[in-house]
Amino acid sequence: MKKILVLMTLVSSFLFAKGADDILEDRIENELKMKNIIQISNYKVDYDVDVYGNQMNLEIEFDGVKEPKLDYNNIALEAVTTSRKVAPDLDNIYVVIKFDPVMGEDKILFSKTYSK
Repeated sequence: MKKILVLMTLVSSFLFAKGADDILEDRIENELKMKNIIQISNYKVDYDVDVYGNQMNLEIEFDGVKEPKLDYNNIALEAVTTSRKVAPDLDNIYVVIKFDPVMGEDKILFSKTYSK
């Protein structure tokens, strides 16, 4: 009976555990937030990271009233450099920078793929 209980506990812990990619995604998002690569005060900045295999999609989204005027290429390079420090095995990183206005639809400001 104890063996069955232990086995059921072990199986349930695997079912509810996050995968390795989910943990890596959280680490990269936290590193980007902590490094604060975007110095902008009137906007809320959100990072969304998706990792699969040796590839990563990184979405940086600005929430605000007016479209920010920034050097998006430099921001993307900083984000890629920071991501590669956390996960050096990533071959391709696709970066999308979006603006989400208060009213209206999202607008893509920048997108580029960075390969090793």
